[in-house]
Amino acid sequence: MLRPLFRIWFSATQRGRDWLYPAGPSEVSIAGSDPIRVLVIGDGPAAGCGVLIHDRGFAAHLAGQVASVTKRGVVVTVAAQPTASARSTLRSLEEMVLDGYDCIILMLTTTDVLCLTSRESWRRSMQRLVDAVNAADAASVVVTSVASVHLTRPLKPFLRRLISSHAGALNRETYRICLRTDTPVVVLSAASELATDAYARWGRDVGMHVAHAVPVSDSENQPAQTGE
Repeated sequence: MLRPLFRIWFSATQRGRDWLYPAGPSEVSIAGSDPIRVLVIGDGPAAGCGVLIHDRGFAAHLAGQVASVTKRGVVVTVAAQPTASARSTLRSLEEMVLDGYDCIILMLTTTDVLCLTSRESWRRSMQRLVDAVNAADAASVVVTSVASVHLTRPLKPFLRRLISSHAGALNRETYRICLRTDTPVVVLSAASELATDAYARWGRDVGMHVAHAVPVSDSENQPAQTGE
């Protein structure tokens, strides 16, 4: 009974004037040799909700962390929609080119948590999403846990508890799916709002995993040159 009301509420918040998203090309690049290519698929947090440019969002902090650890160039492509759900992302996946990336990151859940998407629907869509990205020609795949549910602050306490409980339920479904498919899950730390500080923490945590999961570059495999 509450699901239609929460969907209406969520749509209304997305039309609010306080919601900011980056403008311009949805790609962040850091110059360097043998660049690592990363694709981020997701909803509001992946799209950079709360900041005006990608350089302050998740993609930039992710790229910076990966470049810092690997000492290589990095190109992060963002394929995210502010109100994307697992179900809508599955539909749009048919139009995406998934092959050729060193890592694909699934950063979903926020929309589905706030709209009280049923566990069964979430399980079906996420299972197919995880299977699809694992089948792509990518070196590694990463799934993140629930990001921030700071939108719930204006709600009454019992509704906030309901959403928090639902977030835990969808997280558990995600863990089960990823366990069966041997897909790593990176837990996103709690955040009071979607802003640069939160994206910096998430970019660091996910970036560390990506940096250690991507293959070693050809240049790193070359033997050191010695003088005669």
